[in-house]
Amino acid sequence: MVRSLSAVVGLLILCSGCSAQRPTASYKSMSIGDVSTHGFTMNVKIDVHNPNSVAIPLTNIDYSLSLAGSKLINAAKVNPGNSIPANGASTVTLPIPLTFENLLSVEEAIRSGNGDLKYGVEAALNFNTGLPVIGTQRVPFTYEGTLNVTELLKNNWSTILKSPAARELAQKVTGGLFKF
Repeated sequence: MVRSLSAVVGLLILCSGCSAQRPTASYKSMSIGDVSTHGFTMNVKIDVHNPNSVAIPLTNIDYSLSLAGSKLINAAKVNPGNSIPANGASTVTLPIPLTFENLLSVEEAIRSGNGDLKYGVEAALNFNTGLPVIGTQRVPFTYEGTLNVTELLKNNWSTILKSPAARELAQKVTGGLFKF
């Protein structure tokens, strides 16, 4: 008992000199990728800064997504497989898959926004510090932005023509301007 207690005290003294600082995360940009007849991916780019003298691995990101104020995705998790360099920064991509059916569920909000849709991302970036006392550090990240659905539809005509849900969305959002 005394031996394990002294080992813990020794570890605490040793780690007190390793003061791991919390990384920071900030929004960089969002782009649309992987457009298919099923849907697309919102690629949210996050700038991450590591103030520590050692690289730290990003083990995963858990996130939620709201569209027009309604939570659509809750507690999803991705593993971006990144490591943030010591005293450095890196851009991490959070890929959020959406379907055209997801957008149909909020088509009224898209219409009232003249083709724009407000979205919100709440996430936590989880870093493995490698220190038993500190363990995993969670860095919160939130961002609210606007997705231009009209532009998404106009830039992907061939997909819209092949997808009944995308075609229906285009007709509802644009007030019947597009004829298929």
